[in-house]
Amino acid sequence: MTAWTAEPSANEQYLTAVPAVTAMRNAVRDYDWGSTSALALLQSRTPSGGPEAELWMGTHPSAPSVLVLPDGRELSLPEAIERFGEQVLGRDVQARFGARLPYLFKILAIARPLSVQVHPTRQRAQEKYTTGPDSIYVDPFHKPEMLYALEPIEALFGFRPPAQVAMLLSRLRAPRLQPLIEVLGEPGPDEAARLHSALELLITWPIEDRAALVAEVASGSSRLTAEGSPDYPEVFGWLDRLIGLHPADPMVLAPLLLDLVRMVPGQTVFVDAGVPHAYLSGLGVEIMAGSDNVLRCGLTSKEINVPELLHVIDSRPLASGDSNLSQLSDDEVAWRPPVQDFQLSRVVVTGSAVTADASISGPQIVLCTKGSVTVTAAGISVPLESGQSAFVTATAGPLTLSGEGEIFRAAPGRSL
Repeated sequence: MTAWTAEPSANEQYLTAVPAVTAMRNAVRDYDWGSTSALALLQSRTPSGGPEAELWMGTHPSAPSVLVLPDGRELSLPEAIERFGEQVLGRDVQARFGARLPYLFKILAIARPLSVQVHPTRQRAQEKYTTGPDSIYVDPFHKPEMLYALEPIEALFGFRPPAQVAMLLSRLRAPRLQPLIEVLGEPGPDEAARLHSALELLITWPIEDRAALVAEVASGSSRLTAEGSPDYPEVFGWLDRLIGLHPADPMVLAPLLLDLVRMVPGQTVFVDAGVPHAYLSGLGVEIMAGSDNVLRCGLTSKEINVPELLHVIDSRPLASGDSNLSQLSDDEVAWRPPVQDFQLSRVVVTGSAVTADASISGPQIVLCTKGSVTVTAAGISVPLESGQSAFVTATAGPLTLSGEGEIFRAAPGRSL
């Protein structure tokens, strides 16, 4: 296949529009926390031999998707938008977001824990983004996100109440943790301030004492295991695993600070700006605003911008993860979090043709995660197997799904 060029030659001028439905070729990101088999199994292909963490679908410059035209030639999705913006995006999306796809769609295959991280608000990203090499953020956009569990997922999400954090830390009987316990137990109604102070103590812990702190925590956790303590076994189990992975990082205590979420297939969690979170294990579909702005808190070898992190983080206990589920039909449900950038629906196709709900419109990415489903619009059909996706233009008209399988539709959200 030959890639489409920005200056098409005379015999390529025939392309006057993007097909209503087009098969996509998407990049796999090989981050070290990725599974060596999960994505390959989902896509029924041979594993690459290394970690395969994320399948990216969208226009982000780090890994833009490619449209595979009916004759086999390829056109990058960003170039399709540049050349045929109104047809591809629609007037409404262009008016709200400019000439860009406002969301990024992914499959995550998590074999080991990611870093604890937060994302900025739209206003903060715009304030602090610059085009220079020292910019805090890589783009001027916020990054709210939602994760759907295809298989069981474990994650850390939002702060626990300070009294609960203090209780869990106290069980370790680690003298070095006493300043944190005292901060968390200070009188007054402002729980967020106490949690913020405790986090600041951890992420600014003296570098020369970090390994000793973690060793003390490990000793306390080993004692609890030897005693057969029946309370919070999953929490202390993750503490032990993180100690093994990060023996000199105070944020191994993240499972005691943050709520441990155990998602079963079909469950979702919405992560708004500022909410601390870390995905620990599992396989899921993720949709987010079209941004890659990340502030890391710990469990990473990468730089931590302490001042910016402390400014952005939402330290209120148990911040809401509501994804706003709506039943659209017998075959389709949708999640519409309180953001304009994205919405997501799931369609179960069981043999009879299904007309996708028309309330979800605009430029769509249609992803098959199970079975075989054919996507049809404006007389054009694209067959999809598990792990494959198609792009549907905003002007494609009604969308029909046939076959047997499971489909996710990513689209821009509604105006708020």
